Amino acid sequence: MAAAALLLLSAAAPASAGEAEWKLLHDQAAAHLQRGDFEQAGLFARQALKEAETSLGPDHRATETSLSTLSLALRLGGKADEALPVAQRLVAVRTKQYGPEDPATAIALHNNAEILIAQNRFAEAEQLQMRALAVFENKMGAKHVNTATGLHNMGAILLKQEKYGEAEKYLRRALAAKEQALKPGHLSIAHTLDNLAAVLEAQGRQIEADKHRRRAEGIRRKAQPS
Repeated sequence: MAAAALLLLSAAAPASAGEAEWKLLHDQAAAHLQRGDFEQAGLFARQALKEAETSLGPDHRATETSLSTLSLALRLGGKADEALPVAQRLVAVRTKQYGPEDPATAIALHNNAEILIAQNRFAEAEQLQMRALAVFENKMGAKHVNTATGLHNMGAILLKQEKYGEAEKYLRRALAAKEQALKPGHLSIAHTLDNLAAVLEAQGRQIEADKHRRRAEGIRRKAQPS
């Protein structure tokens, strides 16, 4: 239902022994994350976070990056309850460091909303996603992939709450934004088409729903290796 989490991971070259040790741990976490081994990614991310906090301090970029990686590893590993306090802490850290209107803070809000979606806490997720989307639109513009993703998630959240009219508006905007931000035939476009079809079907507009569903299926067929 929800789109993939947005990432803002950056690590400067190590400047101290503590930072070098942190980077080794975080690189392991990132590698396991890329391979889909979320359990090991979480273990290394916890160690990286501990090293960053101990050696570099709670406000260091390494601590921020570790929080981001750990919350993602836990969420993708199906541990939403563990991920939520980590994600909430990341929002607080970025709000303090960059301000509430910075894209980095918005990405943290968006990923926090993803966790709430996994917990079926849709009303809370809607509030956070709305805040993130406002920043994406204001700072990145209507054609940015983050804006498209935020619009999709808003539509998906509203769909889950059976707010079909509102959901349709966001999903149509998400579809238009993705078609501008992504290459034709991107699977993410099919994802939005599926949700738009579900919204239309729920409103009894079966012919329109079938049209979008056929288009989504066509995208997926072309994406399959021959």
